Amino acid sequence: MQAMATESFIDNMRGPVIRQTDADYDAVRSLYNGMIDKSPVMIARCTDVADVVTAVNFARQNDLQVAIRGGGHNGPGLGSVDDGLMIDMSMMKGVRVDSTACTIRVGPGCTQGDVDHATHIYGLAVPAGIVSTTGIAGLTLGGGTGYLTRKHGLTSDNLLEADVVLADGRVVTANKSENADFYWGCAAAAAISASSRASCSRFIR
Repeated sequence: MQAMATESFIDNMRGPVIRQTDADYDAVRSLYNGMIDKSPVMIARCTDVADVVTAVNFARQNDLQVAIRGGGHNGPGLGSVDDGLMIDMSMMKGVRVDSTACTIRVGPGCTQGDVDHATHIYGLAVPAGIVSTTGIAGLTLGGGTGYLTRKHGLTSDNLLEADVVLADGRVVTANKSENADFYWGCAAAAAISASSRASCSRFIR
């Protein structure tokens, strides 16, 4: 990995890139499961889709293994990697609720608690898990079971659309009418990059 390529990558990122020599490296690389200790070469702290694309392209061009961190709740520590690039989307926490359509668009760094906080004021809820610190993107792609599952299905059953950065750096939208095959196979996607849109259910306060 050439120093010039690394500096160009850092310059092209809007969010910070943390290296092993940086003072905050240990704090940023720490995982939810404190028993797992991994040391990525760099941590790309993305703030938007362009940052994710930049990080994916840099990793591919420099033959780096990649780990994706969304909400950061993963127990086995799959959100990090030794000697590779962690693409950290935990700062991408935008949430937008459409109370009329009963839908919500959620950034990949959001936790279930972030989603619940945004929907509750409208008397809405997304069928999700039972722990507020669970990352909503990983929960959705893994199925997602919780208190509302019996009546409203899994979290993944309520996924309407996802914006995804592919390994070649392209950004695609996947839903029932656009990239439908990819939408149905979204659990195998490399990373939810920008946001995903899900349906909400009414509940009695």
